[in-house]
Amino acid sequence: MLSRPDVSAFYDEFLESRMLRYRLFGSPRLERAARRITAYIKPGDRVLDVGCGIGIITERIARLARDGQVWGVDLSPRNAWYAGRTVRGRNVAFFAADVLSETATIRERTGGRFDVITMVDVIEHIPVAGRAALFATLRELSAGRALLILTYPSPQYQRYLQANQPQELQIIDNIVELPTLLDEAGAAGYSLQHFSLETVRMPNRYVHCVLQTDAGLAAPAVRAPTLGARSAERVRRTVRDAIMLPLRRWRYVTRVMRAEATMSSPRRPTEPPP
Repeated sequence: MLSRPDVSAFYDEFLESRMLRYRLFGSPRLERAARRITAYIKPGDRVLDVGCGIGIITERIARLARDGQVWGVDLSPRNAWYAGRTVRGRNVAFFAADVLSETATIRERTGGRFDVITMVDVIEHIPVAGRAALFATLRELSAGRALLILTYPSPQYQRYLQANQPQELQIIDNIVELPTLLDEAGAAGYSLQHFSLETVRMPNRYVHCVLQTDAGLAAPAVRAPTLGARSAERVRRTVRDAIMLPLRRWRYVTRVMRAEATMSSPRRPTEPPP
């Protein structure tokens, strides 16, 4: 069984063998993940980027959560150190911690209550036996209405690697099946908001999965419309009833039904019967 020092050492070495290339040359995979995540970030959000690596996506998040606070946490102390030296901002910080066993440390350093938690290519590296507990921990760290955004290799891509490029697999690299993931997340209080298979150089290579806390399913408070909004709605309804509705009624009801009546009516014979 792999120990935490073994896994931590692997990702310490990963800094120079892989991650610096992403920083220098970019990565379509990370770019696609960043676009997915940043679409959900609001200026005042508190965000935890779990498995942040050297902070490439954390940096993008912090630019958008300019009035909030962003923390990047990674199992590798070397990655967290490098991220802190290269990603600067008043609203972003990095530290090393194991999300599976150091929840108290994370809560102490951040205060918890995150609006968004992100895990970019991390969930497949979590031991299967620890995933249910991980989701419970993330839910405890989240605000009442919060998002958990995951990206990870699709099951079909993982099977392709196992059969054809096993050297590309990492020290822990599990196949994540959606039904199992939803069962584990659901037990912790998450529901599926978005799922997609993303083409990155190969069709359906990665999964983007957005989960929301069950509290996020509650109906939002409805504000009374302003005078301007009420006036605009009256104008919209007048235009609809006076112009758009008669046109739609002609196109989709009257014209079609008239044609049906014409087709179904008996025709006169063109010649008398013999």
